[in-house]
Amino acid sequence: MQRQTNKCMQHQIILPAEGLRQYIYRYVFVRAEGSTDTMTPPADDPRFVNGKHVQPLLPNYGSFIFMRNAVVEVAGKQSDELMLLGANQMTLGLTTVSGWFEGMMMDFQPGGMHALLGIDMQQLAGQVLTVSECADQGLKSCDRIFKSTPHAEEIAPLLDAFFMGRLPKKEDPHYTCIRNVVAACDEAEGAISAAEMASAACLGERQFLRVFRQYVGVAPKQFIRLRRFHRTIQDMQQQAAQGKTIDLLATVLRHGYYDLSHAALEFQQMGCVSPGQFRTLGIPLTADFSVFFA
Repeated sequence: MQRQTNKCMQHQIILPAEGLRQYIYRYVFVRAEGSTDTMTPPADDPRFVNGKHVQPLLPNYGSFIFMRNAVVEVAGKQSDELMLLGANQMTLGLTTVSGWFEGMMMDFQPGGMHALLGIDMQQLAGQVLTVSECADQGLKSCDRIFKSTPHAEEIAPLLDAFFMGRLPKKEDPHYTCIRNVVAACDEAEGAISAAEMASAACLGERQFLRVFRQYVGVAPKQFIRLRRFHRTIQDMQQQAAQGKTIDLLATVLRHGYYDLSHAALEFQQMGCVSPGQFRTLGIPLTADFSVFFA
């Protein structure tokens, strides 16, 4: 478990039970004190848009979000229920009710949401579903867990118990293929073609593309971009945690960007800020990058 705090916001990262870690990446809990005005820097800050405290949600492969004591808006949809997000970059807008809010985000591993819940990630890509709109009625119990359980330390084991009951009864060969592809992509540091990814999956290219989109929700090319973005942020995190001065140019070149302009374009598309702004605003000193800028 990791904690990161500042004067107005606290983050807590809790790993799922061992048996779930190939499906679920982590649980992230956040609590903010003060009004949106006191939490947020001046309006020229990229996190402050139209009077709302805007938290850029970093790209992921499917996630759950629940907020308490806040009006939550994701991709134009407002709800006080559990929200299911497909793989994509979105922006989360928050308006607090009485000067504080707290919430949770659960990140899935690539393909993990499909493996546990049977959701076609290609259909969910770029979309948001509230728990009421989801065909899986069992997920309403997750919504009840959040609404009735006040402490993160109590919520995490309840979620673990729920998802342990959703573990596949037998090995899913396609999910095994996806995990092999992710490992191959990481080993090649993104220098891998769709044909090579299909070979790592032991599938023909057409079948691989269909299975990959169904499980992960994005095309292989987009997946490689996401992994490169994640590796770059994690590198910046590690440098910051070690007290090093971050050399942006050397860092982005090391992870496959052509130059700073190339990196800046992708950071703006995926994280709503430039690499320099992320270095200034978005690096909590933990072993992992935070979902929320603080």
